[in-house]
Amino acid sequence: METFLFYLCGGLMLGAAAMTVVSRSAVAAAVWLVFSFVCAAGIFALLAAPFLAILQILIYAGAIMVLFLFVIMMLQGPVLPAETARLVAWRKALLTLPAAAVAVILIGWAAQGREAAFGETPVTGTPAAVAELLLNRYLLAFELISIVLLVAIVGAVALGRRQEVQP
Repeated sequence: METFLFYLCGGLMLGAAAMTVVSRSAVAAAVWLVFSFVCAAGIFALLAAPFLAILQILIYAGAIMVLFLFVIMMLQGPVLPAETARLVAWRKALLTLPAAAVAVILIGWAAQGREAAFGETPVTGTPAAVAELLLNRYLLAFELISIVLLVAIVGAVALGRRQEVQP
């Protein structure tokens, strides 16, 4: 059952990533990216790393995607009527796909017992191991990523500000 759930989460993650790339709406692409992050968290949970799964949800699907959505909403132009008409036909199918994925994961988790999906936490999934990697081995990459995110925030604010009209 774990193999089935692994391939299901992997397939859903690949599908969501493809929808992120081909979506014409930036908001829809961001929502598909959030769904892809949730599927990645499901894979972490199946690989017996619940701390990494929770970090994936909190940091990527939560904080960073909220930031992206605020930037998208600030910079988004008008929506064309043809785009909204095209999305209405797919809305029901797109809403049932994430719900079905969550239902399958919960059914598999309940069928094997509550401990089976997570099992023993390996060394790589503990908070101490993650802190050890981020603050020792990958400290430079961790700091560079924080600088890139800071530059992106400043750039988004600069682009989002309205130009003052000079008389």
